[in-house]
Amino acid sequence: MKVHGTRLRRSERREPKPISTPFDRKYVRKAYLMGLLGCVATSLIFYFTDDYEMFIVIIISYVLFPFAKFFYDVLLGFRLARRIKKTQNWVLQREIEQFQFAMHGFFIFALSMFLAPPGMLFLLIRYVVRLYKVKRKNY
Repeated sequence: MKVHGTRLRRSERREPKPISTPFDRKYVRKAYLMGLLGCVATSLIFYFTDDYEMFIVIIISYVLFPFAKFFYDVLLGFRLARRIKKTQNWVLQREIEQFQFAMHGFFIFALSMFLAPPGMLFLLIRYVVRLYKVKRKNY
């Protein structure tokens, strides 16, 4: 308990709350693994059709996939995931989660060149705003 004018020992202090950021190392690692699955699948499809020019586009899509996935998640994915978890029917919940995973795997990977720039811009703006708040708080 804190009394005015006294200092607390380290053992008595509260732990600071961790800042919940959805875009952390675990999120990026998981996104790159999902992107790798999409990269391998589309590479195999284009390999058997003898269309080798698409490999550069596939590699670029793989690199940009986490940013595109983040943009989708900010707009729709996180809200949809919360609603799915609130579903009482666990069979329906499983089916919707699988559909969402397939949506990430195909549509977001295919559109990552278009969805990644707004995702990068959002992350950059968020970083600048947080940096501004920290500097403002320290002065």
